[in-house]
Amino acid sequence: MAADQKVRIVIRNSAWKGKWYFQRENDRGLQEYIDDVTKAALFTPELGVYARDKFRNLGNDVYLEDTQSNGPLFDREKNDEARYDDSRVRRFVLFTNGLGLYAVPCNTPDGPRWTVRAVDIPAFAENNRHTSIESLFGTTPEDAAKRAVSLWGESVLFGDPAETAREEQERHRAAQQKTFIAGIRPGDR
Repeated sequence: MAADQKVRIVIRNSAWKGKWYFQRENDRGLQEYIDDVTKAALFTPELGVYARDKFRNLGNDVYLEDTQSNGPLFDREKNDEARYDDSRVRRFVLFTNGLGLYAVPCNTPDGPRWTVRAVDIPAFAENNRHTSIESLFGTTPEDAAKRAVSLWGESVLFGDPAETAREEQERHRAAQQKTFIAGIRPGDR
């Protein structure tokens, strides 16, 4: 960017014909626009971007152009809104052998995906192996889990911790029910 380069602030208004340029801010703090390009205020590019953003925050539709009427200048490209689905929760993908992997929802530049993170695999937790292994992605939880097994092997599969916790609770309840005998007090046994 040349040091002597100057820019003008141009307002867009469908009710006005032609181009209107920022001229000055009057003593009441109102922006004054004029249709004569020779009387338009000139700014350095940095100050022009700052002023343009200030005027946009006030509700004006403005852009910058250089002294040769090239513009709009220094506007950010508008990208499509990212396609994020934040309603998903992590899922345990069960394989036919009764073991499985956790698939975690994630958002990538290509849109929502599922990942099997190395940090979630107990076999990688020992010796901190998960720090040197990258996570794998898939379009579905099953796809991500299949990719992980094909790359890392079946040794990474483990039992569902939620299912193991439920089984443990059932065993604990069953043990409590067996020790209770009607009519006998706990101290009489």
